[in-house]
Amino acid sequence: MKRYKKVQLLYDTDKLSLMKRGWYDMPKIPIAEVPKIQKISPANTESLKRQRKVCFSFAAVDKNEYFNLDGTCQKWAADLFDTMQKVSNISVSEIYNGTYSHKGSPFRIHQHDSAKPPCRIPDKVSQEDMWQIRISTSKGGIHGVFVDNIFYVIWFDPQHNLYPDENHGGLKKVMPPSTCCKDRDAEISELKKRLAGLEEENRVYAEMFEKV
Repeated sequence: MKRYKKVQLLYDTDKLSLMKRGWYDMPKIPIAEVPKIQKISPANTESLKRQRKVCFSFAAVDKNEYFNLDGTCQKWAADLFDTMQKVSNISVSEIYNGTYSHKGSPFRIHQHDSAKPPCRIPDKVSQEDMWQIRISTSKGGIHGVFVDNIFYVIWFDPQHNLYPDENHGGLKKVMPPSTCCKDRDAEISELKKRLAGLEEENRVYAEMFEKV
């Protein structure tokens, strides 16, 4: 039969007391405070949106006999993109504050309170929501609406037809959109006719010389 030794556990009351005192004397670990998250109110959201820079979209472009790009030169297109690039550095808040609405502004960004469009405005678009961005005093501009910081271009107006001016020829209809090669093709056709005429003249003169 196995015999087991009895093990007596002796506790040192002094050490235990010191351990207890040491434990209770330790400084308390501070509890981390969770920062309060500031709620974003609708007003703050609107303010943040207006600090954004302007972007452009052509998803809503409408072409008709008064507003399209037909007949414009390469210089007009270059001026258009140059203007758009510069306006892309402007915040929406600056536009709503009227910073660029005065006549001395190169862009003359303003709403259409007194305009009388010569044609029907596209569906779901209100005239009071429309804005103009001017290309130059003599090159018309573009018209559209703002949704947040995105300017949706609706009309290209190189002829200044939304505000017709007799100094610039008054209200003018523009040709329906055509291919960019139309003028070149017409010139080629005319040259072919002239060439055919010259070939016929050359044939007649050749016959005359043979008879001499």
